[in-house]
Amino acid sequence: MKVTFIEHSGFCVELEKTVLLFDYYKGKIPDMPKEKEVYVFASHSHPDHFNPKIFNLEKTYPQIHYILSEDISAKALGDTTRIREHETKDIGSIRVETLKSNDEGVAFLVTAEGKTIYHAGDLNWWYWNGEPEEDNEYMIRSYKEEVERLRGRDIDLAFLLLDPRQEDKYCKGINYFIEEIHPKVVFPMHAFGEYKISRHYLNCDDGRAYQGIVREITRAGEEFTL
Repeated sequence: MKVTFIEHSGFCVELEKTVLLFDYYKGKIPDMPKEKEVYVFASHSHPDHFNPKIFNLEKTYPQIHYILSEDISAKALGDTTRIREHETKDIGSIRVETLKSNDEGVAFLVTAEGKTIYHAGDLNWWYWNGEPEEDNEYMIRSYKEEVERLRGRDIDLAFLLLDPRQEDKYCKGINYFIEEIHPKVVFPMHAFGEYKISRHYLNCDDGRAYQGIVREITRAGEEFTL
């Protein structure tokens, strides 16, 4: 697999015959082979996860499919599938399963070419210092309930939130997911341009134990070969 970090929570995953594009909202989309099937995902309607410009891609890529969370009201073009939480759909050559986000929309679990790839969208251990404890407890409980649905699944690649706005709770979600689900490779996301957060995480007690699993992201447009 070739993984390109675009910006924020946007990633492109290129396989032998398939390309998966997740949660694009800004930045340069890498050139994708026109002979491959292209699947474009949007986990929910928040503007940092969905940009209607993705529909322009159908002018360039003849085998393109859009998979959009049902909360996205934008008029879709071309081959589009709407999907809600806790659904499983076979779309083209891939299988798409969803979890329910505890913020908005869905998280995606995609099976393509024998690989299983998870993109969290905005499903996370949302704990905000200073917010009512009952609200934080609800977010934690709902996160754990959704992650439990993945127990026993063999996940090759996961995109998980590492959000510096959460202060000392910034790594609770990514650590819980790694400890419970054991994905093979993890890319942090949702850092709002603060790329140094992954280096900090991997070089302190928060994430040092996961250096062999979590990749450090240093810039927009960075490419990784797995």
